Amino acid sequence: MMSCILYIILAVLLFLACALSALTQLSHRRTTDVKELAPQRTVHIRILSVCILVFTLTAFICREGGGFGFLLWAGLLSVSACCVALVLGWWPRLLVPLARLMSHSAFLLPLMPLSGPGKSPD
Repeated sequence: MMSCILYIILAVLLFLACALSALTQLSHRRTTDVKELAPQRTVHIRILSVCILVFTLTAFICREGGGFGFLLWAGLLSVSACCVALVLGWWPRLLVPLARLMSHSAFLLPLMPLSGPGKSPD
């Protein structure tokens, strides 16, 4: 039962990573009627998405081993990407809260600074 809950959490994280990657593209942001992101914010969100993907891959490999863990991760990643495409095609309003959150200035503040020392924030 515990591993089932873990797999559901990891699958949701994979969906989130795919949704974050998709919502950094202008065409998908237009679908959700949310303003365009700044280029620097787009890069930060894509880095966050890659970090989520690496974390889930590591979790699957640690839990299931190298061979089956990678296979399980790749399969769930494919299903997650298809689910994001389905949501963007049929119900884009479901991703509007995430798209608005991505536009919010404090979205990545705890994870990575948006400006370095001596630079003014955008």
